[in-house]
Amino acid sequence: MGLNEIRHLNAQLVVNEIFDDEFLAYGKVLGHYNFDELLGYVNKNIGIPSYGNQYFTSNLNVEQFSVLRFIREDVYGQLPIQAGTCSGQNSKLNGLEYHQGSEVVIAATDCIHLVGKVQDIVNHEYHSGKVRAFLQRKGTAIELYSTTLHYAPCKTEDNGYLTVVLLPLGTNEPLDEVGDGRNKLVVKKNKFLMVHSSQHEKIAAGVHPGIIGENIEVQYKS
Repeated sequence: MGLNEIRHLNAQLVVNEIFDDEFLAYGKVLGHYNFDELLGYVNKNIGIPSYGNQYFTSNLNVEQFSVLRFIREDVYGQLPIQAGTCSGQNSKLNGLEYHQGSEVVIAATDCIHLVGKVQDIVNHEYHSGKVRAFLQRKGTAIELYSTTLHYAPCKTEDNGYLTVVLLPLGTNEPLDEVGDGRNKLVVKKNKFLMVHSSQHEKIAAGVHPGIIGENIEVQYKS
């Protein structure tokens, strides 16, 4: 699907590609790596669920690929990292999260990221009108900065989306103990999350309903 078509179908959104200058405020393209073997394995062995999203924090078979060692050196300065997969049928904003440390996303399919800036969170609230959309093509990789709000990508085709996700080791693991509530967004280790008010199940589970405004939906076909 071309960028112009996506823009036409989503006139309410500001949509760019990851190679555009507008992306520089949110992250950067990691353009000096060869992901052919990694993505060949992922496309062959990691299925896309027919409903919802599926996220695995760590996949030992994925983590064995040497290209990830180069990213660990270049992006994380040799800090321990984990590499898993995120896939599914998502087409809505639903929530926004951030981490202390960059998130690297390697695209096995085309996908669209809905992103924002941590600096725009006020009193644990964020207005969805500030969200921007970026198209990431399959075979490319991006680093999303720790100040970039993001969540599950949105699909651009009926089959869904599939990505490899790198994060500092331990991210998204259960908390050791229940926090004192001073930061309403802490839901797991190194996971600061808020959701839209429409996400009743997550709110019932204790996630803060901090996103106000429209729950943005990305259209990919007319």
